Amino acid sequence: MEEIADRFGVSFATVRRDLSRLHEDRRITRTYGGVALTGPAELSIHQRHLEFTAEKDAIGRQAAELVTDGAVVILDAGTTTEFVARHLEAAGVTVFTNGIGAVNVLLGNEDVSVVVLGGRLRAVNQTISGPEAEHMLGSVVADYAFIGADAVHPQYGVASRTLEQSRLKTLMMQRARQIVVVADHRKVSTDQFNYWSPTPARWRLITDDEADPAALDELRNAGAQIDLTQPLRALTEPTTLKGNQS
Repeated sequence: MEEIADRFGVSFATVRRDLSRLHEDRRITRTYGGVALTGPAELSIHQRHLEFTAEKDAIGRQAAELVTDGAVVILDAGTTTEFVARHLEAAGVTVFTNGIGAVNVLLGNEDVSVVVLGGRLRAVNQTISGPEAEHMLGSVVADYAFIGADAVHPQYGVASRTLEQSRLKTLMMQRARQIVVVADHRKVSTDQFNYWSPTPARWRLITDDEADPAALDELRNAGAQIDLTQPLRALTEPTTLKGNQS
């Protein structure tokens, strides 16, 4: 804020008032230590697959290591959770998922039994959601829920693009003993979204080591256990373990 005031020769009060107006109009989002322009339109699933591959791979690998033999897992849709599916090595695992990408990956993993949650398919991010999926989860108490996020915020929780997706994420977290949110550093503590799923009193966030330390402290104060990964940032292609990438 001081930099803006100095550059334009105006008072702090003027800067604060103008930034508040821009935030109310959703033209900017507040970040730790400043502001940022509101994010671009939603990317296609293909575009998402090309972004921050090394970070997602490292996050997915660390998350998958939590899963023990015989576990029941809820796996949210998303490109980061898809990397969790790629790295699953535990035997006798049952996975409930609403993600088309995760289904495709797990097709080739004979150690995993896959239950596809029903509902309406949203093509842009290959996510299934709706009353049918919620009804199916009503009979499940999973050992782990791995939750993807468009954003993670200490007050609001986990962001989604639609109300249906938000409702399903909320239920996923309610129907699991351990909640693990997987999100790269870009998604930590931005508030630009409209639909949010509250996190429980205790939960885990796996993110990469580029995440803002102040934002992570806020999340810790909100009950999060933070696990930081160190991606191999030279990585450009997804790692193939068990599973089909088609």
